[in-house]
Formats: sequence, structure tokens, C-alpha cells
Amino acid sequence: MRIEKPGTDKRIQQRQRSALVMFLLLVVILPILSGCTTAVTPTAVVAAPTVVTPSPTATLTALPTVAAAAPRTMTPSPSPSPSPSLTPSATWTNTATATSTPTSTFTPSATATSTRTPLPPGPTITPTETISPTLTPTLTPTPMFSPTPMPTPSYTGEFMHFLLIGVDSTTNLRAQNTDVIIVAVVNKDTKQVSLLSIPRDLWVYIPTYGWSRINVAHKYGYRTGYPGKGPGLLAETIRVNFGITIDHWARVDFQGFARVVDELGGVEMTVACPVNLQYRPPTSEEEEEMYLEPGVYQMDGSLALRYVRTRRGGSDFDRARRQHQFLKAMWQQTKSPGIILKIPGLWSALRDSFETDLDLGDVLSLAPIALDLKPQRIRSRFIGTRETIDWVNADGWQVLLPRYDRIQQVVASLYAPPSAGDEQIANEKAAIELRNGTYQPQMALIAADQLRWYGLNVVEAAPAENPGYAETQIIVFEEKPKALELLIRELNVLRRNVIYQLDASEDADIRVILGSDYDPCR
Repeated sequence: MRIEKPGTDKRIQQRQRSALVMFLLLVVILPILSGCTTAVTPTAVVAAPTVVTPSPTATLTALPTVAAAAPRTMTPSPSPSPSPSLTPSATWTNTATATSTPTSTFTPSATATSTRTPLPPGPTITPTETISPTLTPTLTPTPMFSPTPMPTPSYTGEFMHFLLIGVDSTTNLRAQNTDVIIVAVVNKDTKQVSLLSIPRDLWVYIPTYGWSRINVAHKYGYRTGYPGKGPGLLAETIRVNFGITIDHWARVDFQGFARVVDELGGVEMTVACPVNLQYRPPTSEEEEEMYLEPGVYQMDGSLALRYVRTRRGGSDFDRARRQHQFLKAMWQQTKSPGIILKIPGLWSALRDSFETDLDLGDVLSLAPIALDLKPQRIRSRFIGTRETIDWVNADGWQVLLPRYDRIQQVVASLYAPPSAGDEQIANEKAAIELRNGTYQPQMALIAADQLRWYGLNVVEAAPAENPGYAETQIIVFEEKPKALELLIRELNVLRRNVIYQLDASEDADIRVILGSDYDPCR
């Protein structure tokens, strides 16, 4: 693993690299860290811009222009709590492997059991399916113990592991919690990329520090002088808890992120679900709310920053998905030929807010992968509600307790070979035509954006002649069975609404008319 080393020679060398290096970092490394193709607005439909002046409660309907939000100052978390102090309402099985044997004080108010079996890297709390509200046991393991590291996943082939770190600011790294933690696993043999978002409130074991939220590992690496500083300790925390060994890292702060978006001339973003953007304008002490309705938006840096950071009306899991989606859209724009003209501005915007341990040779070795990426070989993975348990520790922190058995399944999926089904869908080369048969504008564009993830070729997206369709219909002009099954599944189409009108003279193989039952947030 390449981590920062004492001295200034490496930093001087990094500053002396040419603009070509930064360009490659932008269009090769960030795309790999963020995913692949996002749908481009089809030529058949052009979203008309609407300028909205935000009020304390504003609704944006398309291509908004809004005032910038004041950056949020991150408050360092308190000192680490001992080990988990759990108050579940069910029968629990607590599994742990420790270098020293912890003891437990167990005081239930009703019948409950607690057993320990070895499984690294620490307590795995697994509730039974039957929940009884009358059970209120309190389990307090003591003393602190260091877990056995999670085994490295078994895989064959040549893989590289990248750690993307997003912080509020790089001005004082000893005080900054990490807002974004994404691990990208790149299979160089199959030209496949898997992304894993780790929630910042996940309760993990941090080497040399103890149990705490994973988002404090980076700053404590700087505070304690850990080898490799912040990236070093965060990378080791990921290895111990998830078995993933990090090869390289990149770090960006969010003001730099906003500047990059502005240097790109904004980013066209397809928003599938309504989003409440709560923020406090720089000239006000009161927070305002702003709504993004589903549609296509041209986002400037300030709006983009709020979009990827907000948790208003949602969760960290929702935010992680928006981050993946936005970076994909950003990646799409960096592939345009005009990006070359923007290199000087991008270099100026990035050099004070973007750091990495990658060198030119590393970047060049990844260029063929970035150029050959296909939508169906990009995977977004999340440690989400299925892999965690909501938990309040002894200090009153609301955190996420990991379910390591399920997290191991997610980690294993990062190394799985390309899906035969996904490849078959792409190989059919079905031409898909989308029609919006609803009164909700831009639904066809939203569907096109989602379907292209699966390798489908959406050739047109436009309004239907009649916007009054209650149910989505699929009209088959040429049989493409794999694509058809995907459309039925992803659009949740009833079988009775699949209509065969075989006609080789049609430009498209399959036409989809979206009805009011289409829900892109399903």
C-alpha cells in the first residue's frame, strides 16, 4: 500500500507533475471510483430550463439555478466509547473473537440468552426474526479487546483496490471526519469495476484506537502519527473489519468538488426521486428547504454539493446512492472532447483540494480499463439497512452496528465475475424506444438513465401521443427475450401488458410506453 511518507520530496514531486497527470486522474481514476456510463439526454427530448428563485420553501422542477449553501463545519466526535453497550428488544446471539477474553454483565428484565462463538473482527449482533417488545436486556462487554482481522476474500485475477475519501475541508485534517468513504475494486482482467460505499456512522474497530464510528479513523491517523497518517489508519481499519486491502487512495474536499463542477460548466443530472435540499444561505442564519422534483437538472457546483450531501428526509444510505449517481453523470461529461480545453481550470481547481498516492505509471496502467468500461460491468454496492442494525451506544451516539455475516456477502460480490445474464442482455443489442405516457414530465428520460446501467441501448425517449396511460405497456416488434425480461422486471410491468406486434420495419425492437404505475424510486 502506498501511503504518505515523512519528508517533502514526494510532495514536491507531486506538485511538479504535468497537467496531463491531473487530467488522467480526472478522466480515468475518478471515473473508476465513481462508476460508468450515465444516460445522455436523448435528442428526441430537450429539457426546457426553468429558473426558480428559492424561497423558504421552494420547489425546483427543471434545470434550477440556486444560491450557494454555506459549508457545514464538521464537529469532531467525542472520545471512543468502550465496547458496544447494546439494548435490544429481542433474543441476541453475540459473536466475537478476542485477543483477550471479555466478560459480560447481563441484566435482562425478561428471559433472554447470550452466547459467544468466534467470528472476527468483533461483535456481530444478530437479532432473531421474532421480536418481543417486552424484552429489554442490557449487554455490556468489558474490557476493550482487539479483534482478529477479517479474512481477505478469495479471488482469482488481477485486482486493484482504491479508497476514495471525501472530507469537509483539507485545512485541518486532524479535525475532519470523513463524509464519504468509497472503496473501488477494479478487475483488470475482466475490465470490471465494483464500488462499495461504507456508511460514516458504522461502528467498527479502529486499530490503536478502539471501537468508534469509522468516519473518525482518518483524523485520528493524523492526530496519532499512524504510519500513512489518515489514509493509512482508515485503510487498515477497512482491512481489519472487511478484509479488503487498499492499494491506493485519493482524497477530495467538498469545496474543491464544487469548483470542479463549475469548471466543467455544470453537470447534467437525472434525478429519479424527490429530494429535499435543506441548507442555510451564506447571508442568513435560518435554514431553508428546497425541493428537487424528478427530472433532468443542469447543476452548478453549489447545487451539486447540496445534492450529494443532504440527508434531509432520507438517510446516509440514500445519500450514498445519490453520490454514485452524480459521479457517474460527472464521468460522462469528462469523456467529451471539449474537456481538453478545460484542463488549466481543472488543474487550478483541483490541486489544492485533491490528493492521491497514485503516480503517472499507475494512472497510465488504468487508462485501457477506463476506455473499455461497459455499463453492465459496473457495480454499485452498499453496506445498507440489511447489513446493519440501528443502535445507541452508552454515550448516546446513534450509530450502525455491523452484521458481519451479511457484510461478508457484500464484500464477496465485489470479486464475482461478470454476470452471464448481463452479458447476454448487452449482446442482444436490442434497440429500446421509451415513451412517456404519464402527466409527470421527463419520466422517459429517467427510465432511460436507469436502463442504460444494464447495457440496454435506448435509442429514443419522448412523450407518448396520449399521456393518460394507467399501466406501463411493452410492445415487442422483434423478439429480444433477455432484454424483454429485464424490462418487465425493472419497470415492474404486468405480463398482460406485454404486446407482440412483430414488425421488422420498425426502427426499434421494443417500445415501452410508461404508465402512471411506473415508479423510478421503487
